[in-house]
Amino acid sequence: MQSLPPQLARSALDAAPDAMIIIDDSGAIRYANRQVAALFGYPHDELIGKLVECLLPERFRDRHPSMRQAYVRNVRVRPMGAGLNLFGRRHDGSEFPVEISLSPIEHDGRVLVAAAIRDVTERKRVEAELNAQLEDMRRLRDMSTRLVEAADLPEMLEEVLDATIALQRADFGNIQLCDPASRVLKIVAQRGFSPTFLEHFARVDMEEPSACGRALQAGERVIIEDVAEDPGYLPHRAVAAREDYRAVQSTPIRSHDGTITGMLSTHFRNPHRPSDRELQLTDLYMRLVSELLARAQDEEVVRTARDSADRANQAKSRFLATASHDLRQPLQTLSLLNGTLRRRWMDGASREALAQQEQAITGMSRLLNALLDISKLESGAIKPDPTDFTVSAIFDELRQEFAAIASNKGLAFEVTPCDDSVHSDPSLVGQILRNLVSNAIKYTRVGSVALRCLHEPARVRIEVLDTGIGIPAEQLRYIYDEFYQVGIPANTTREGYGLGLSIVQRIVTLLEVRLEVQSEVGKGSTFTLTLPAGHGGARPVPRIEAAPTAAMRQDRTRVLLVEDDPAVLNATSMLLKSDGYEVRGVATLAEALEQARADPRIDLLVTDYHLRGGETGTRVIDSLRAQLDRPLKAVLITGDTSSAVKELPQDPCLRIVSKPVNADKLLSLLRALLDA
Repeated sequence: MQSLPPQLARSALDAAPDAMIIIDDSGAIRYANRQVAALFGYPHDELIGKLVECLLPERFRDRHPSMRQAYVRNVRVRPMGAGLNLFGRRHDGSEFPVEISLSPIEHDGRVLVAAAIRDVTERKRVEAELNAQLEDMRRLRDMSTRLVEAADLPEMLEEVLDATIALQRADFGNIQLCDPASRVLKIVAQRGFSPTFLEHFARVDMEEPSACGRALQAGERVIIEDVAEDPGYLPHRAVAAREDYRAVQSTPIRSHDGTITGMLSTHFRNPHRPSDRELQLTDLYMRLVSELLARAQDEEVVRTARDSADRANQAKSRFLATASHDLRQPLQTLSLLNGTLRRRWMDGASREALAQQEQAITGMSRLLNALLDISKLESGAIKPDPTDFTVSAIFDELRQEFAAIASNKGLAFEVTPCDDSVHSDPSLVGQILRNLVSNAIKYTRVGSVALRCLHEPARVRIEVLDTGIGIPAEQLRYIYDEFYQVGIPANTTREGYGLGLSIVQRIVTLLEVRLEVQSEVGKGSTFTLTLPAGHGGARPVPRIEAAPTAAMRQDRTRVLLVEDDPAVLNATSMLLKSDGYEVRGVATLAEALEQARADPRIDLLVTDYHLRGGETGTRVIDSLRAQLDRPLKAVLITGDTSSAVKELPQDPCLRIVSKPVNADKLLSLLRALLDA
């Protein structure tokens, strides 16, 4: 094999996207491509001959030579510092996170080491932001479960206050309730304030220039980022100085009819403004407080345990509807913006970052759906619809869904034909088996996953078998716990979130059927679901057909977009425009009707289901069709978990999709509907 000429080799290294250096066995830099100078801020010639430790933060320089020498004694291609957080140091002294790959090179009898260095600052930032959002979702679900079942109102108000202070990283806080007759706010819960402060703000009305007084008067959140710079806060600056706070935010608590029933305020020692994400979650907390106050005012609920349980379920159902919409909104925005960016030209590093972002969004979506599934099952929002259906229909669905996934892992997926029918809810049984098969594939490294059924008198046993890692006998009792995974310690990187079997257990209880497990470490597991046999007349399980794909539309199809969340409106509009649509975006039914009057040439309506002021997307669709006097094609996008959307009548000109919807799926759906 003929080696490359030196000049060609240098040109190839200079063309590489990553910073590349080559060092000798003494640690001296013998070559650096031009990306090194750009990344570390050194003139190129100044680096040559220097020890590689000059590119490391000073705190690592003493230990690095011994590690470098150990690598030279046992050279191989590998990442540097696997599992560790690595940092580089620029010429100006600033540090940044990096990934480094090492490769040995033999030259003239000496061992040289090539290092490829990549700046991962942006990826680390995205990961941190997504992890923070994930933690917010977990905290919100945990708190909502406790709040809707709680009986002690003062204790629960303090818990909400503590959670909001932690969420916003505030230093103090208080909750005030509003006297409906006098419209005066009175403190009922507080953290961190002196008696002087509590006396000063014992009663606050809308004439007060404080943050809570202004919020009461304006009927909306008020944020004072620096009380020392706010002229209106002058009467209260002395109190602020004594209590040592500089910033305040006050968020109204509203009843179901929109009346302000209280106020939650947080205070900060330094000038500050909470982030948009923190304020969105604060609004969800306030809705939970609203439910608490409504329940506390109902004497019948307090008096009767059964009524209390019913009201708790109603509160949880309302929370589910709110959380399903509001928590999916930021995910919807991220997904659509990701889809828009993937349609633009960009370099390889940007495409890789977007691909990783898409994986993170998908993971967050799976977790959110699982958490909401658990909440729906706990609240009684899901009711089984038992009927006779054939096992073979579900087996066919599972074969199509999982055969390729198993094959990609090198596993055989064996489905034994089954002619039996069972009597149960086909959708819920399908969800059980999907979770069991998914788990079997996940925990099987070699061998096979099998699906079969056994007929018994009046019963049918469906088995999911695998040759996976198995479950130790002492851990079998824990496999249905939330966030528990066999052999995965807490706070470590994992695939999935340990919620699948928790959902399975709740569905099994709801259907009143039996699920058993047998497992042996190193040999595999068998999950057996026992269902009542069918009585005849089995109906096939309906299949969801994939929407056909099509090329980008070039005919400037006119789309009217109705969405009251500005971030989702902008992201959806950008995506549709990138695919060739002409888009008009509005936020309300009135604006939609006005737009249709101004230009009735609308080809397609895309609308959110829940809009402000109690308006719904179904009302928008009906009103526009009536005004235009034609069956306008429409897409209804919803995060609602209630039965209201599922019970909508069949409409050949309407498509319904759940949030967060993937950008490619949404565009494919629009094309299919327009071509129908």
